[in-house]
Amino acid sequence: MAEASGSGQPEAKNAVAKAIVVLQALRRIADGASARQLSTQIGLPRSTVQRLLSTLAESGMVIQDAATQTYRIGPQALLIGLGYRRGLDLVSLARPQLLRARDQLGETVGLSVRVGDSRVFIDEAQSLQPLRFASELGRQYPLWSGASGRILLLGLTSDELSEVLADESYRAAVFRAVDVDDRSELLQAARRDGYAVARNETIENVSSVAVPILDPAGRVAAALSVSGPTPRLDDERIERARAVLTAAATEISRGLG
Repeated sequence: MAEASGSGQPEAKNAVAKAIVVLQALRRIADGASARQLSTQIGLPRSTVQRLLSTLAESGMVIQDAATQTYRIGPQALLIGLGYRRGLDLVSLARPQLLRARDQLGETVGLSVRVGDSRVFIDEAQSLQPLRFASELGRQYPLWSGASGRILLLGLTSDELSEVLADESYRAAVFRAVDVDDRSELLQAARRDGYAVARNETIENVSSVAVPILDPAGRVAAALSVSGPTPRLDDERIERARAVLTAAATEISRGLG
């Protein structure tokens, strides 16, 4: 029997196409955009853009900054993209190294990337210990918080970095925020040493060590980290984690090249 065609199909297809155009435009704008700005950029009426944004916001595909009234890509869009992550070169290349490092260190090893002004775990090899750190893949964390965030900051331009260093909006989202006066010094140390350490920052009683994964041009493509209960990650284990992660990141970076 032939499948009936609903009268609303053309309109629905048109709305979906417009929503995709909006999402594609927001993907290229790291700092977000207002409905007026998007309307000008993509050539759709402002009322249409606002209606699309409201619908997309309801599903978490975009999120709105209440202070600036701007929109940016939301976590649901990222989660949909993560459905394809198994085919990504970075994840495929990194997975064996994540597992190897996890087995060597006994703690959770994660792979994270920058998404706008956030960092997101795109893969993880969880510790096999009963008490362990585990992150929901696709969850957004403030870019400045944690060791992985500091490593990802090394890939920002000077203008982007200045904005992030002055940002105080993320304080409520983390256990312990780093003071503005200390941020430049910590970032310089990460750049100099090639790794970063964070203790009890994003989450209480969780510490982490992170190193950069570099693309063929030598830019920071991702952060490779180990996270675990703070009492277990003492200075000796942090030094061992740094060595293991650095070796793993070198192999992943070589594979990307």
